Amino acid sequence: MTVTLPALLARGATLSLLLLMSGCYWENWTKTESVEPQYLVQPESAAQLVDYVGRASRAGKRVRMTGSGHSASEVAITRDVMFTPEKLNKPLALDQSRLKNPNDPTLARVMSGIRVRDLNAFLDANGRALINMGGYDGQTIAGVMMTATHGSGLAYGPMADQIVSLQVVGERGRMMQIEPANGITNPATWPGYLEENRKIPVELIQDDDAFNAARVAIGSMGVVYAVTLKTDRKFWLREKRWKTTWEELSAPGGAIERLIAGQPVYADRPSPEHWELQYSPYATADGTHSVLVTERYRSYTPLPEQSQSQRGQPGTEFVSGLITLFEKPLAWILSTIPSLAPTILETTLDTQQDDNFTNVSYRVFNIGVVNYTDAIAIEAAFDIRDTVAGIERSFSLAQSMLARGIPHTGPIAVRFVKSTDNFIAMQQGRNSMFMEVIMLADTRGAQDLLKTYQRTMRDEFSARPHWGLDLKLLQSSAEASVLYPKWNDWITQFRRFNKGTFDGKVTDRLGISVKPR
Repeated sequence: MTVTLPALLARGATLSLLLLMSGCYWENWTKTESVEPQYLVQPESAAQLVDYVGRASRAGKRVRMTGSGHSASEVAITRDVMFTPEKLNKPLALDQSRLKNPNDPTLARVMSGIRVRDLNAFLDANGRALINMGGYDGQTIAGVMMTATHGSGLAYGPMADQIVSLQVVGERGRMMQIEPANGITNPATWPGYLEENRKIPVELIQDDDAFNAARVAIGSMGVVYAVTLKTDRKFWLREKRWKTTWEELSAPGGAIERLIAGQPVYADRPSPEHWELQYSPYATADGTHSVLVTERYRSYTPLPEQSQSQRGQPGTEFVSGLITLFEKPLAWILSTIPSLAPTILETTLDTQQDDNFTNVSYRVFNIGVVNYTDAIAIEAAFDIRDTVAGIERSFSLAQSMLARGIPHTGPIAVRFVKSTDNFIAMQQGRNSMFMEVIMLADTRGAQDLLKTYQRTMRDEFSARPHWGLDLKLLQSSAEASVLYPKWNDWITQFRRFNKGTFDGKVTDRLGISVKPR
């Protein structure tokens, strides 16, 4: 231990020695990042979190809070004090007397470490639902918020946009509640203390810039204790997946042109609320590129709740499980015989076709067992107006990589997301097309392919890398400011709330740490 325990506990109260362990090791889920922090801590209450952050801050230690470890980047990492969220995982009461609208039924308050799957169960039991979500439910709510993780649908921004208030522990253990200027809280009835513990003072900050900086802050403006979300009524989804060609979708007057123009994607039938694509970047024998279209239609009237085994073609779930189980042999086969990649991608698209799959919303949003494949990915956020050019650029990139013996191991996924006001969210200021490139982790050249895509899409289209799937593409504040028009506004708030305690490896990389090392 490079700093003595008495130095960290200078003010006398005792932290659990079970929680403060030297020689600890932390590794993210994809094994792309690991660290041996001086202290690895599992706070289980607001009082502990305030105490731990305060002591670390006064001792000059850096503090970061991990999510569930699903970010492939170093966004959550420090070598000093790392918090893990396993015990900050409960729903919380919301004091209605503090609100401008005490009768608002849409609000739910939870600890920051609650996983999306547990949040879904809690909301479902109360007749509510997340407005939208991504394809996986194992992340924490703070993790998806801090990295601007998203679902699909141009009516919906990143999941962070569902957060209307957040309680953050800042420098020296100061608790703040951050909201927009016209936030949900009534300052006239604000009591100035935490709901669960009257001994913990909380400063109410209703400020648009602070709020738009804090919701997506890559963990660098404090440790989030709790969030209040705006939710929807419980709803169901009907999903349809069908195969077409890129050439058909991108034809003049077609679905892509309509989408970019802000029109319903279909002119001759009802359009889905959620519309996304998977495609093979390799041309078929007739020169076209196969695309699997996923449509999802919302229903507030109950629909049949089918099992995952009924999704896609018969046996799809079993095949997905086999891919997950035998991913290393498959990666070896594709590395050895890369010419098989186009056929495998076509088969992958074919097996997912389905005329009708229905279930409660969160069970349809979750794409299932394939989430557990040992894979690495990047995701780039394009201005939606660059959709056609960006996707067609991927065709030539894929072909050039294949000529070098480096194949794609899965289809490329595309989702469309509404713009947001969050200063450094990938969707900031523009409706976005997200391109996700996924590679089996052990495939030869996987990192080379992913970094080539990241660099090309940034340089040619100003595509922004996903903060949680960033292979260290951005190396300076200057580079980030080119992609994010509100970057300097975010930096102002970052320095307002962080005096060095919340620096980390990501802020070091970007050259913005308040106390560089």
